[in-house]
Order: sequence, then C-alpha cells, then structure tokens
Amino acid sequence: MNIHSKQKIDLIVGSVLLSFLRLPVIVLGRLMKRNHAPGVNGPILVIKMVGGGSLVLAYPALLAIRRRYQDRKIILLTLESIKPFGESLKLFDEIICIRDCGFFPLLSSTLIAWVRCFRKIDTVVDLEVYSRITTVYSVLTAARNRIGFYLENTSWRRHIHTHLLFFNRFSGSFYFYDAIAHLLDAEVPSREACADHLRVQASPRSGIKRRITIGHACSDFGMERMLAPMQWVKVLKGRKVSDEEVMFLGGKADRVSAENIITAVKEEFPALECVNQCGLLPLQESIAVIASSDEFWGIDSALLHYARLLGKKTVSFWGPTDPKTRLRDDASLASEILYTKIPCSPCIHVTETPPCRGLATCIKALFDDPRQLQLTHELFILD
Repeated sequence: MNIHSKQKIDLIVGSVLLSFLRLPVIVLGRLMKRNHAPGVNGPILVIKMVGGGSLVLAYPALLAIRRRYQDRKIILLTLESIKPFGESLKLFDEIICIRDCGFFPLLSSTLIAWVRCFRKIDTVVDLEVYSRITTVYSVLTAARNRIGFYLENTSWRRHIHTHLLFFNRFSGSFYFYDAIAHLLDAEVPSREACADHLRVQASPRSGIKRRITIGHACSDFGMERMLAPMQWVKVLKGRKVSDEEVMFLGGKADRVSAENIITAVKEEFPALECVNQCGLLPLQESIAVIASSDEFWGIDSALLHYARLLGKKTVSFWGPTDPKTRLRDDASLASEILYTKIPCSPCIHVTETPPCRGLATCIKALFDDPRQLQLTHELFILD
C-alpha cells in the first residue's frame, strides 16, 4: 500500500469516525469528570506511523520522558517499516506494529493493537501531526490523557485530545516535540546525553582511508528530496574527493539508486572506492558505520539525524524541506547545510502534491544559478 493510498484512507475513514465520535466523547468527558492534570500515572503509548526521521528528531523529548518516568512502561505504536527506528532508540519497553501491506492486514492489525491497548494506557502521545486515524485511535484507547498537535485549524482534534499543542510547520519540529516533554515535567537532555544513551559501538575499519558515508535516499514520501546521480558527481567534484572510502547506506529499496550513483561516479573517479551497503546492513549496523565515519553527507532523512546525534561532521542538501524546520542549532557540530530558497519551497508537509510534480526544481537550484531557473506560472497550477 503506497503513501497516497494510506493518506486517502486516513482522510476518508478518519474524518467519518471523528464525526461519529465527537459528541459521545464530549458527553462522556463531562459525565466521567476524569482528572486530566499533566503527569503520568500508568503506561504511556507513543504513536508514530510515518517518518523514521521524525521519530529520531523526537528522540530528545522521548528520552526526557523515559528518564522522568523510569517506572512507567512506554509502548510505541507504529508501522512495520518504522519498527527498526524505534528499536534503535532503546527507549521503548514494547513495540506494537500495524501491517500496511493491504487494506485487510491494516484493518486486522489495527484492531488487534486496539485490543492490546484498550483501557491499559494512561497517557497517549500522538506524534502524528496530520493523521485523523491516529486521533481516533488515541481516544478509543480510553486513555486518561491524550496529547497531540494542532495546526491552523483545531476543529477535528478539539475535544478528542485532552491536551493540544500548537505545531508550526514552518518552525523547528523539535520545538514542539520538546513541548510535550515540558508538559509532562520532563527535562530535555543535551545532544551529548542523547548520544550516550544510544550507546552506538563504531564498526571496525580496515585501512587508514577517510570514510565518508552517504545517505542518498528517503522514504517514498517526498522523494523530491533526492539528488540525481550526476548531481552527486558534482558534489564529489566540488569537494575534491580522491582517496576516500565512500559508503552508501540505506534500505533494500535504495540499492538500485545507489548503484546508479556509483556507476556515474566511477566514470569520473575510476580510482575512488565506492561501497554500496544499501539493504545489506540492518539499521543498527548502519548507525555503527556512521559512528565510525569521518563525515556524513546526505539529504533530509533519518540517517542524517542519527549522524548529527552522534556528533559527526555533516554535509546536507535541502530543497522541498526547509532545514530550519528539522535541524537544531548546535555550536558543537560541524555542519554544512546547503539550501536555496525558491518560491515554492518548502512544499513537503505543506501540500499533498509538490507543485513541480517531481521535477525537484529546488534541488536543481543547489547546482544551477537559481536566477536562471524559469519558474513559470505553470509550476503552480495543478492539472
């Protein structure tokens, strides 16, 4: 099931269920008169369905909650594709997975997950900003406190969540994750403390070559973030690589695109040692490779955020997302951020359909004079 199908299900099914639930929730809330004071009196359920990178960005806030409530069970509800990210963070006592390989597996696994959580959760932390179904799921757990975000319009979440926090999509998402920790009286730790908790053992290295790890890929949501093979060639040319080991990391689905980049690179740098590890290493081992690297280069993805948590020198490339919404200011980090602001950027998390329809004009602006890019009126018209 692709991302667009899941978004349609979320919008249609979620909207219908919310319309039926709103009045009963309001009435029951007034009759039961539960104490909704912030704080945790029992198990915590964290919901994060899409975006391993966002889960890593929320890591300092989640670690704060973990430290503050060490005697409370913390459960992660997520999709199977996000489970490795949850496991890597070493925060959760249990991970419940939803299967999204089809409508009926999605429905059945959601019902099973609901049975496992119903009336067993004290506090729900819903990290999904845009999802209606996670909002429905939150209230159906019958949790005492249900914490979530609202955007410009609060109507579809008001009276469903007990605590709503403003989420400004044009500001740093980490500010609003931190706000959840503050609401629960938890102190957000430093990046160094987060790295210590990750306890990543750097993978062994052979030889004395500098190692550059590259995270070239992302999920199927917002693939306009990715650089084309010849753009990676330009990156390597501009940085005068010669005798380094360049290692590509990612999942099984990223292996072919990494091979395409390596083929283009080898034509320009035949002596350069390029290694394609995409799909060959579990996520935890990929993080260990990053820990042993001298530098990490990549796009907006989970691997970039792991590299920053680990204190690695990073070079990152941005286009459809704005780096200020994803990267904390940290004077201790050696970080080079490449981003050219054009009128339609950022578009991810702002519109369902990128105005360029996959042309990635914002990425092209990193390599060509943006004044020479013709942004015609057709760019902003949806067919």
